[in-house]
Amino acid sequence: LYDDYVASPDKFNDLTGKVVAITGTSAGGLGFYACEVAIKKNAKVLLLLNRDSSSAKKGEEGLKAIVEEIKAPTKIQSITCDMQDMEVVKKAGEEVNKVADKNGGLDVLVCNTGIMATRDKRSKDGYEVQMQTNQLSHFLLTSIVFPSLVKASEAGEKHVLSPIAAVHAECPPKNLEQRFFSKCGANTLGGDDTWTLSELMLGSEGPWTRYHMSKLANSVFAMAMHKKCQEKGLKIKALTADPGVASSNLQVSSTKGDGLMSGWFAKTLMGSGHSAPDGSLDISMCAFSPDAKSGDMYAPEEGARGAPKKVIEEGKEVKEGSETLTVSEENQSNLWKWCE
Repeated sequence: LYDDYVASPDKFNDLTGKVVAITGTSAGGLGFYACEVAIKKNAKVLLLLNRDSSSAKKGEEGLKAIVEEIKAPTKIQSITCDMQDMEVVKKAGEEVNKVADKNGGLDVLVCNTGIMATRDKRSKDGYEVQMQTNQLSHFLLTSIVFPSLVKASEAGEKHVLSPIAAVHAECPPKNLEQRFFSKCGANTLGGDDTWTLSELMLGSEGPWTRYHMSKLANSVFAMAMHKKCQEKGLKIKALTADPGVASSNLQVSSTKGDGLMSGWFAKTLMGSGHSAPDGSLDISMCAFSPDAKSGDMYAPEEGARGAPKKVIEEGKEVKEGSETLTVSEENQSNLWKWCE
């Protein structure tokens, strides 16, 4: 699917003259392939926002090689952005604004960095690590660079804010809860010893509940942002994506170190999914498609895999009852209060 979409003349906009910023662009990840689309569609500036790591460096080198190979006009710049350190995130946002200001504003922001099913630890800022990495720091980053998005939108075109690729947020089916957004002690949000299936089927709490809360927060954030931009008459699109089950480096990292996903579960998941390039298409459709509208959510047509399709369109479910938690006005109102 990926190669066909990238080669198609009508799947993605031409990005000539545009400034694109993407978080989480390590080699083999979904963000890497979204970057490749930006390069092949002639983006002027591509900002890579990552914590310092060998994988991020490898991703940067791979993307620069693509630029050289196809003689793209894209200038690639890396900016250190550790989502588990809010002071670093603030500095990253300020650096994005500096670059954007020299180039007419920021046209596209893709908030993609994520971690999954980790231990019940806290960041240096005192928040549960999944919620801070996946949601709180992206909310902070978005608030800092938002003036640059507004500046770009004043050129008369609608520009895209794509908050966070959200792995399906409706399972387990729980509304957002404030305690997951608040500072608290380690091992107070379910701990590390809960059996995976007991979380998904019996309502127990553990690493997957914490992950669910952070990913539901992602999709709810997009819908809340959509409504706020519409109310203010801003020419900014806010969208979100569910990449399905993609065989990316997220699954690999989730079985190592602080990751608590078992090898057998990872293998079972990957057997039902699709490749990282194909999984990235839902993100790229949000960020670059001429058919993308504010308030849309893209997801694979078969659930875990398949071509991107809209499951939410302009803030409303395409199929009633399929994305109830994401379109919930209560969740949207609460999320904004708890993230500010």
